[in-house]
Amino acid sequence: MEWFWFAAVGLIALVGTVAATPLVMRLAWRVGAIDYPDGRRINTRPIPRLGGVAVFIGLSLALGFVVVVNGLYPDLLDIRGLNRDINYYGVGVALFVMFAIGLIDDLYQIKPIIKFLGQCVAAIIACASGVLFSHFLNPLGSGVIDIGIVAYPFTVFYLVAFANIINLIDGLDGLASGLVAICAAALFFLSFSRGGMDAAIVAIALIGACVGFLFFNFYPARVFLGDSGALLLGFSLGLVSLFGVVRATALVSLLIPVVIAGIPVIDTFTSIVRRLRSGQSVFSADKEHAHHRFINLGFSQRTTVLIIYGLSIVLALLAILIVQDQSPLRIVYILIVIVVVALFIWRLGLMSTVLAHHYEKRKSHAQQQMRKEESEQQDTEEGSSGEDGAPK
Repeated sequence: MEWFWFAAVGLIALVGTVAATPLVMRLAWRVGAIDYPDGRRINTRPIPRLGGVAVFIGLSLALGFVVVVNGLYPDLLDIRGLNRDINYYGVGVALFVMFAIGLIDDLYQIKPIIKFLGQCVAAIIACASGVLFSHFLNPLGSGVIDIGIVAYPFTVFYLVAFANIINLIDGLDGLASGLVAICAAALFFLSFSRGGMDAAIVAIALIGACVGFLFFNFYPARVFLGDSGALLLGFSLGLVSLFGVVRATALVSLLIPVVIAGIPVIDTFTSIVRRLRSGQSVFSADKEHAHHRFINLGFSQRTTVLIIYGLSIVLALLAILIVQDQSPLRIVYILIVIVVVALFIWRLGLMSTVLAHHYEKRKSHAQQQMRKEESEQQDTEEGSSGEDGAPK
């Protein structure tokens, strides 16, 4: 598949999203799918939240173009590297189910558990369609390690996690759509260079749709992704990463997407730990995410988003280097990733709630021990003195 066909796919996704967004915004106002300002939200005015519909239209037009042209003129696109074990129509159904669950939530605010079960259904459909992480090369020896039936719950967890990672980071204007574009760009480069045409096609469509949506979503936003858009983009990103894993059985193939999406992954992980330690539901909302922390440090929305873009680009470049460079320098790149992640967590205090709880327990124990020692010392002094205080 020549480069200009990839450009055409990306352009169709971009133009389709741009054309559909104004129509979707009017629809959102008509059906009442509006985010009004409150104590938890950043926006200070009502914003329509059905942007995911426009993104879905852009993606559908781009991927539909590939399906139609390849069906009518298979020699024209000359798509090679498709995996015969994957039912791509089934994958399309899975994408639609994930989008539909988010759309229903945007319209009717369904319960978190219902939304979660719907996400699992979408992931199960993808697994049944052949998108499955079932085996990998033995990193300690020769041969392949097959994880058997564990592959199904593992893949479902991975896909649902990716969908929610993007949903949770979607808190500032342009943040989620921009991060997905950056991650998709890195995955496109890796997929194209390694012959993964299925992943490359979906990745370039994601880039086009996200860039098109950013015309309306970057600060100050006129429309939000909503759950329909955030879940769709996160799920699509997870699928793209697994397309490559199904083909290349190296364990590093699964870790690279996690590094590329490092910022939202870190934010989600620390959020889950924080909520579990405080006795809250992992589905509950708060204002302790990474982007909220930047705002609390005095950065504007626009600056915060650009900083997170920059960090994501750094992690994406490091991930590409880890894959492409087979020399001992790979260890250096991995160490740099660890340092960047550690500094990000430390500087924003993403684990401060958990650590504060730990230090409070240690401080309380130390205070109790000090009071005990003071009491014992006082008893000793009273026992060695008479009633007038003179030594016996």
